[in-house]
Amino acid sequence: MGIMADQLVDFFRARKVQAPHPALDWPAKRDAWIEAVESLYAFIKEMLRGSIASKDITVRTVDLEVTEDFIGSYSIPALELTVGDERVEFRPKGVTVIGAAGRVDIVGDRDTVTLLWNNKDASSGWTVIARRVPQLVTAALDAETLTYALDRVMLPLP
Repeated sequence: MGIMADQLVDFFRARKVQAPHPALDWPAKRDAWIEAVESLYAFIKEMLRGSIASKDITVRTVDLEVTEDFIGSYSIPALELTVGDERVEFRPKGVTVIGAAGRVDIVGDRDTVTLLWNNKDASSGWTVIARRVPQLVTAALDAETLTYALDRVMLPLP
């Protein structure tokens, strides 16, 4: 083993020693995630209240079965918005996400937009990924960014 190999051994040994070792409470993480998704849907329904009342849009939730590393299988709601004959789905992707506490994809006939949950965020905790390249741009979820996301995922008007 040369000097380089020794440096690698030392590098990884130091990282292993310094790595934080909190035993993650996966069931608690899962429960917090399900609660966050349910509160996201309540927030969206509140923003869409006028359109739901006027029947311009119909909303329903369906239970999905999700399987994730470390957590296993669990049930979580997906939200479906129907406008005319077009449907948009909010699909929870899970908590084992790099750089966020959870992810929900908004899937339409044209595109997909990702919502990220960061439970440290003081507002709703949800942000919309506006752009991934050249660098990640996110914006807090509100009526304006929800409109942007829906406009991106739905088919263009004729």
